[in-house]
Amino acid sequence: MEERFRYQLERRAAEGTLRSLRHRGTVDDQARSPPDRNTCSPSTSPPAIDFASNDYLGLARCPHQLRMVEKAFASRVPKLIESASPLLGSTGSRLLSGDTSLAASLEVDLARAHNRPAALLFNSGYDANLSVLGCSLMPGDFVVMDDLCHNSLVMGVRMSRLGWEGGGSSGNVRMFRHNDIDSL
Repeated sequence: MEERFRYQLERRAAEGTLRSLRHRGTVDDQARSPPDRNTCSPSTSPPAIDFASNDYLGLARCPHQLRMVEKAFASRVPKLIESASPLLGSTGSRLLSGDTSLAASLEVDLARAHNRPAALLFNSGYDANLSVLGCSLMPGDFVVMDDLCHNSLVMGVRMSRLGWEGGGSSGNVRMFRHNDIDSL
């Protein structure tokens, strides 16, 4: 097996298709170097737009954002220590491993900020779409989706009780051509 992998790597290198990770710097690197523009986007040469990650707004490498997170964390840690032992990791799902006061407090703050009776944290937007669509759509509901919508929406509808197997319009699910109002 090792020989097969080595052969494939050598072949890709010869074809110029071997990819490797490129260090883009850390938040600390960003904070030490003078900014070349007035944004929190990572400094790159030439400037680049990141279409490949979930860091849509460039906040993962933003020194200003890091300082705000550190300040908020520092203000909450003493409260966490007073109320319960803080966990530096989820240790598993909240349902099985237990909830933390920080997560519960964040849900209360989010609900208050959005003027809602409650809020629920999810691991990711993908998990949120699977969970919400999977449990809320019922037989008789009707779903209309852009045919290039994110896979999490498609999978959420497939997991629901609509009985849709995916792959185009059928039953109570209609797909329309991407951004095509006539198709809609």
